[in-house]
Amino acid sequence: MLSVTILFCLALALVGRYFRLLTTSGAVMTMVVGTGVSFGFGWKGLVVLLLFFGSSSLLSKVGQSKKRSVDSIVEKDGARDGWQVLANGGVAFVAALAYAITMDTAYQLLFLFVIAASNSDTWASEIGPLSRRDPWSLKTFRRVPAGTSGAMSLIGTIGTIAGGAFIALAAQWIFSLTVTHVLLVIGIGILGSLLDTMFGAVWQRVYRCPVCGERTEKREHHGQPTTYVSGIRFLGNDAVNVMTSGLASGIGFIIVRFW
Repeated sequence: MLSVTILFCLALALVGRYFRLLTTSGAVMTMVVGTGVSFGFGWKGLVVLLLFFGSSSLLSKVGQSKKRSVDSIVEKDGARDGWQVLANGGVAFVAALAYAITMDTAYQLLFLFVIAASNSDTWASEIGPLSRRDPWSLKTFRRVPAGTSGAMSLIGTIGTIAGGAFIALAAQWIFSLTVTHVLLVIGIGILGSLLDTMFGAVWQRVYRCPVCGERTEKREHHGQPTTYVSGIRFLGNDAVNVMTSGLASGIGFIIVRFW
């Protein structure tokens, strides 16, 4: 059975690479994370990963013309690379191995927590830019261009809630979760996305383009190196994703342990 799921992971990575949803490093890391998850949770874990990856990829294709302005702001656009896959799936990989060793259902929930948090944040990032109005910055409480880290909009917040609920309800069907655990997965998913927004507003590094003057997360803009403006220099989008999803899922894990 494990060999079949490994082949499935390989096929998923190749399909992602073929359709330019993944870079080469992203395809390799997808294979690694998928194999680890299948080792711990079998096909059930892979279905949850597929729902996360598939829904996020589909949403990235919605309203592409409106999202072009966002691509000039966010640190990474287009196909997911290895660091992005690891940022969203690294804790899930560890949770799967821990479950395989201990068979403790708390690690199963930890896996679901981190996927829900990642999915909530991704859905918010993909749905938010479709808003007709610019979002509000949590740092300045002023409207900022769509795609700015640390900004929120009504439609993006709806995406946050829907992203967590999507994973929780799917997990209820796949893993037969209790109603309490379903609600907890939804709550941790929303918490992870909110933490990502807050950390992005305060700590994520920001640069300024010397050509157009636009604030951006990119190190290069209009073919020119950008100038550091604010935030922690080593804290990029991937690092923020790891911190927030890890913190939120860790809080959920503690709740399960000491409930």
